[in-house]
Amino acid sequence: MARGDVSQAASLLELAAQRAQDATTLLRLATIRRSLGDLPGAVQAAAAAVELAPRNFVMSLLLGSLREATGALHASERAYRVACEFAPVDLSFQPAVARQLERAKAKVEAVAKWRRRLFEWRPEIGSGLTADEEARLRQFRSNILNNLDAGPLAPPLFLVPGVRPAKYFDSSEFPRIADVEAATYAMRKEFLALIESPGINVTADASGNHDSQSTSPAAGKWSMIPLVRNGIVVEQFASRCPATMAIAGVLDQPKLGLISPNLYFSILGPGSRIPPHIGISNARAIAHFPLIVPADCGFRVGGESRYWEVGKAMIFDDMTTHEAWNDSGSMRVIVIADLWRPELRPSMRSGVEALMDSSDLGQAN
Repeated sequence: MARGDVSQAASLLELAAQRAQDATTLLRLATIRRSLGDLPGAVQAAAAAVELAPRNFVMSLLLGSLREATGALHASERAYRVACEFAPVDLSFQPAVARQLERAKAKVEAVAKWRRRLFEWRPEIGSGLTADEEARLRQFRSNILNNLDAGPLAPPLFLVPGVRPAKYFDSSEFPRIADVEAATYAMRKEFLALIESPGINVTADASGNHDSQSTSPAAGKWSMIPLVRNGIVVEQFASRCPATMAIAGVLDQPKLGLISPNLYFSILGPGSRIPPHIGISNARAIAHFPLIVPADCGFRVGGESRYWEVGKAMIFDDMTTHEAWNDSGSMRVIVIADLWRPELRPSMRSGVEALMDSSDLGQAN
């Protein structure tokens, strides 16, 4: 590292980490991976370090900052909470660490405010909730509270009771899907213009969604260009894609604190696979709108494989294990958007949105 040979330093640390499970080595490996731009790999190494040394505040602080950098704010707060619990009293000799710790404290306090709101929550009079729906929302509140108290390595899962697992949905269950399908050519045109624009980096922050993903669009990689991320419009890209952005106003998208809505171009490079994984909440379904689909590409949900067709939506339950592959020699591009689960009535949706109001966590700095 002192000589500036970061790649060689990474190789040596990778070897050392394979030979012995040592928290300090993993911490150094996480730092190296971050400097190389491999945020998912850095998160993986930092999480392994925290597992070995759960009371080491530096490791938890690093894990929290890495997760925050990938946009995984719910998961970052869990690591920050542990860091705050075990932090030393005096960090005046490490000003950079002290500043990061203050940021961590702000995130932890934001979640404390959310927790207090959850305890004070009551269904609004005249909300239209049935007795069963009100009971389900109260159970959902308990689920959220249990999530907030979970350890730093447990994945956040926000599950609405009574929503049955599914694989694929019929697009007729969702309004305005045909309107978006009809805009396929316009969206494809905007995507192609965007990636050819000077100064536009098509690898824009693809990390954070799945541990094994990379931020490079090269062969064997997955990347994305976010237009709306966790409810926040990404002006750098959104301003150049008005036709694609218009679908955000057409679709029935959920507003789940720091989770949804999302709208982005997903680029799966040649020879790439996204390994099996699940999402974070069953209140939403995920829609794929294919723009560029070479041969030898596919998608599997719960053991059932299907194949994208340009101009035809594919909608699925991302809480069922799913994976994707591109065995072709060219990139596959789709637009991905969140949708409300069709079985949730408007009164339930309002209750879920109110309980998931974690805006303080997103604003805390």
